[in-house]
Amino acid sequence: MTRVTRIALLAAGLASLAGPALAYTAAGDRLFPATVLLPQIAPSDDAYFTAGTEPQRSATLHGSSDRETDFTGVYNKTITERLSVGIEDGWSRLDRAGAGASNSSGWQNLETNLKYLAVLDDTHELLLSVGIDREWGGTGARGVGASRTGATTPALFLGKGMGDLGADYLKPIAVAATLGYQRADNNPRPDQLVGGVALEYSLPYLEAKVAALKLPDLVRALTPMVELQFSTPTTASHGVTTAVTVAPGVNYAGEGWELGLEALLPATRAAGSGVGVIAQFHLSLDYLFPESIGRPLFARH
Repeated sequence: MTRVTRIALLAAGLASLAGPALAYTAAGDRLFPATVLLPQIAPSDDAYFTAGTEPQRSATLHGSSDRETDFTGVYNKTITERLSVGIEDGWSRLDRAGAGASNSSGWQNLETNLKYLAVLDDTHELLLSVGIDREWGGTGARGVGASRTGATTPALFLGKGMGDLGADYLKPIAVAATLGYQRADNNPRPDQLVGGVALEYSLPYLEAKVAALKLPDLVRALTPMVELQFSTPTTASHGVTTAVTVAPGVNYAGEGWELGLEALLPATRAAGSGVGVIAQFHLSLDYLFPESIGRPLFARH
């Protein structure tokens, strides 16, 4: 059985058990858009697909750049209205610089996650989730950087809209953030502090809740955002250093789907050597299929 088949059967099995839908990417009047670099901040019924490419410093040819291209798929399924499980996998290709250099391609390590919505404050557009991610070591190809050593990452996820601020044109601002501690199974892989923050300005919120500006349909569906993602070792690093990436971009929200596009700007040497680009197509299954695969497995009736 191929890896793709195993993932598809798992997703289909979860979906077939589905037992009304309640989207927890919302807090009061605030709908938090899908982030591209950072994990989604709340339990959800969704599937999304991400593709990105960026240059990396060549390990074989000084002064030149390799190029890494990644394709990632994620499926999340709610167990209850506040609890979800998820599965993530990705395929990568590394094109190496220099004549005669060998290229590599293959799967990344398989990841699974569990997420629980601990706080939902509609009045203050606030949500707080806790979660844990498990990376299964040795399930990917070493030639594209997949580690033989697995890791477990407990994390916090925060979403806060500024609709309770006094100034009207500050109300569309929202912040999404995550902070986790990645504990490696054993050496030489180091433990790491991982996380990031996204600053968003929602034009749909501006149009619907602040002022009817009669913006063009294309514009009124946009949320400009800037994401920052980081990882830094907290134990003996064995060559691993702090990586920080800044990603300015925009999210377009359709009916039950979103499209995000961002530039990748490395802020440290470990994050890369040049500008990359990343795109994500996100499907909200609770909106598209509220009576089937978009329902929690165990829902209050």
